[in-house]
Amino acid sequence: MKIIKSANGLIKSLYGGISILKASILCGINPKNELKYRKQCSKTLTKMFAKEIIIEGELDKDANLLIGNHTNNMDISLMETIIPEKLIWVAKKELGETPIIKYMLTKSDMILTDRSNKRSIIQLIKDIKQRVKRGFKIVIFPEGTRNKKDPTKMIKWKSGVKGIAEKLNLKVQPFVIINLPFAFKENFIIEKQKIKVIFLKSFYPNEKPNWYEETKKEMQKILDKEYKGA
Repeated sequence: MKIIKSANGLIKSLYGGISILKASILCGINPKNELKYRKQCSKTLTKMFAKEIIIEGELDKDANLLIGNHTNNMDISLMETIIPEKLIWVAKKELGETPIIKYMLTKSDMILTDRSNKRSIIQLIKDIKQRVKRGFKIVIFPEGTRNKKDPTKMIKWKSGVKGIAEKLNLKVQPFVIINLPFAFKENFIIEKQKIKVIFLKSFYPNEKPNWYEETKKEMQKILDKEYKGA
């Protein structure tokens, strides 16, 4: 049975990889339709691991910075699937050099930043400000990477996100992703999960002096509650 599940999971993974490559190439050929290609690809990928998606809370149409827990690489396809508008993701510049996703990042207004260069934060702020002026929502994972050992717990948040939100006075809306990482087992096995996305209330940083620390604690409380007894 495990062999069959592994084979099935491997086929799905290969199909997902092909979908990503196809979308990336199309973004390079016809950048004007990049949003269409991204959304189609995201829906294909999300169907692989989600048997149901439950959304709690509401997305604030005026929020221009979304911050959430990073559980898996598929977090991006999930959020792209449930939010119809164009999202701008902040990623490390090395990803823009990866053949399979190169054009999906470089031809679609995504923001690539050099984490090894301290001065890159200046350009990052400029890029985010420019995207926000164009009416786009920025999405960042404050953790910077995912907790591979225990996805029910968030790791330390990067300080840069706090500074950006405060400097640009962005309207922040936190979100929490539940169950997604548990769809992916060892040996390529994929077991579809009931995925939940919880949107918290949005706010401006100047409304909450200790908003960064308090938001992390609030999100962790939600994770503890959702995974209680798991």
